[in-house]
Amino acid sequence: MTSRTDTTVNRKGKIPWYVYFVGGVIYTVLAVMVFAESTLPVLAWICTISAPLGFYYAWGAWKQDKRNRVDA
Repeated sequence: MTSRTDTTVNRKGKIPWYVYFVGGVIYTVLAVMVFAESTLPVLAWICTISAPLGFYYAWGAWKQDKRNRVDA
């Protein structure tokens, strides 16, 4: 029988959920700033579309992290 200290966790290549969350927040702030100062807000629309994707990936990564914590 092995103890918990003998098991290794392979976290290489896994991006933490908070990185996605911070990215979503940055895109949201950038979209608001560009909408406020631009006459042709193409970049703002791109940021507006990208921000929810960041929050979606953060939610998925958070659920996976929570599931892995419960299984361990």
